[in-house]
Amino acid sequence: MSDGHLGKGGAGGAHLHRLVLFSDAVFAIAITLLAIEIHPPEHWHGAADLFAQMGPKLLAYVVSFAVIGVCWFSHRRVFARLVRADAGLDFTNFLVLGLIGLLPLGTELLWEQRGGQALPIYVGHVALIGVAMGAVWGYAAFIGKLTEPMPAAEAWFVLFRVTVLPGLMCGLTMVSLVYPWGWAVMAALVFGMSWLGRRIVRVPAAAEAA
Repeated sequence: MSDGHLGKGGAGGAHLHRLVLFSDAVFAIAITLLAIEIHPPEHWHGAADLFAQMGPKLLAYVVSFAVIGVCWFSHRRVFARLVRADAGLDFTNFLVLGLIGLLPLGTELLWEQRGGQALPIYVGHVALIGVAMGAVWGYAAFIGKLTEPMPAAEAWFVLFRVTVLPGLMCGLTMVSLVYPWGWAVMAALVFGMSWLGRRIVRVPAAAEAA
């Protein structure tokens, strides 16, 4: 029997554990590379001038740090629902990790261009990470059957959330840096998705209790 068909106590569980550890390492390295690429200017006079010159770099760093953090959190929540791994999960997960590894490059473009064409490229990159995460969950939940049993509505909700939210939240963050009302939209979106998720989980539980 292949490791993809063994439970948490067998080779399938060990496969999943090693995949999670490897993925966490890639996320950590990507965040580290964000900081390594930041260098002070050659000439500066005082703290105010230093931060004025480094402002775009530091802002891009903060945005990308938050993006990687949100993607890691989403990745962790997805993998917490899995009971085993197989080769198909490896392949789709490597798509996510490959895109995460490119975020330092996207961040460098962001601070060098300071907007312009780099901004839609960066947001598109983050949106593509969401699509790749959706592929991970879609394969695990609907094709590979690598999750614990769950209602179909919950599985589809998770697919929508992991696919759409990264790009949407990144785009709203960029908008919020210019238009403060974007923060209110993001807060409403987070609250709404959280409320909807609880409702979707609660309804099947109530039906089983009845």
